[in-house]
Amino acid sequence: MSLSRSGSLTFVPPALQERVGYDVLLLLLTLALCVGGTIFVLSASSAHATVAFHGNSFAIFQNHALRLGMGLCAMLILSLLDYHRIQRKARGIWIAAMAALIAVLVLPQPPGVTAHRWLYLFGISFQPAEFAKYSLIAYIAMRFAGSDSERFVTERRKLYIGALLVTLLTAGFVVVEPNLSMTLMILITAAFLFFLCGAPIKALSGLAAAVIVPLGLIGWFTPYMHSRLVSYTDAVFHPMRAGYQVKQSLIGIGQGGILGLGLGESTQKHFFLPEPYKDFIFSIVGEELGIVGALVMLAGFTLLIARAWRISLSAPDRFGYYLGAGITFILAVSFLVNIGVTLGLLPTTGQPLPFISFGGSSLIMNLAAVGVLLNISRQTQRRSSLMGQEYPYL
Repeated sequence: MSLSRSGSLTFVPPALQERVGYDVLLLLLTLALCVGGTIFVLSASSAHATVAFHGNSFAIFQNHALRLGMGLCAMLILSLLDYHRIQRKARGIWIAAMAALIAVLVLPQPPGVTAHRWLYLFGISFQPAEFAKYSLIAYIAMRFAGSDSERFVTERRKLYIGALLVTLLTAGFVVVEPNLSMTLMILITAAFLFFLCGAPIKALSGLAAAVIVPLGLIGWFTPYMHSRLVSYTDAVFHPMRAGYQVKQSLIGIGQGGILGLGLGESTQKHFFLPEPYKDFIFSIVGEELGIVGALVMLAGFTLLIARAWRISLSAPDRFGYYLGAGITFILAVSFLVNIGVTLGLLPTTGQPLPFISFGGSSLIMNLAAVGVLLNISRQTQRRSSLMGQEYPYL
């Protein structure tokens, strides 16, 4: 830690911050989490890869490393691309996302796949819903960025209704896949942006009540969702009846104790915990590094979210503010939901741990979103330099 010109403590030397041009702390935290995630994907996946890929224990790790590289390239490109170009093309980006959501519903899926969530092109799978949630943030941010010019209540009402229809249309295509957890993510993120824009709380509450009922019915009458909800509610009243994955996850964390069993020494990854390198990778972290290692990772995430929120608040304009706030909210909720599921506090949702879990569409899109945050910080630093102000440190 060092002192800025104003005398406040900073994690990054101001001279380094000015030389790099981006928010150095956000960049370092993201890279550190990605490195940690890569190590734990290798550790957690080795046993499964050995069986599934005929002795090649590195196969899953290599796949993850390839996708991580793609995500880092996306982060670099978007950190250099002026985020105002996203504002100008927000409608087109959202339309492209909708086209992908429609395509995933009509194109044939591989044998044995029941949910229509992935596009398969040239041997590569992609989940359009991951792209759709960020495209919706860009669209809403673009619409709300001009809300100050809407003087009359009727005009603001039109603004809200237009953004609401786009939100419901996006969520509607995602829930049909079916993907209830992603639908909820889209809806609560949109509600958060509506709240930031000053939408009436009564209207948001009424809308929430109107949406919860049909989503609850969908969850209850969709077989796999129903089984997850029943398993969760049963475990709340009878902890010993918790689902198999949650039991094994808690066993792994419990075995880790304070300092853990040691890196690579997890027992749960040996086919006790299904696909431990994906949604339940935090359990492997807790087992191998113990409570201390898990807390270090939690601290890293918390600091990253705090830094991303600070960048959003300091954005040069309202579009940057809404865009950054939406990205920060998604990362924070994804993190909290994954940890909650791992600890048995929430129903199993299939939500990966950002930057840590075995990645595909989620990893690439999250890193691309960090690239946007870095560009916002770059624009903020330029403005601060021109105005003779200090960059907004923590």
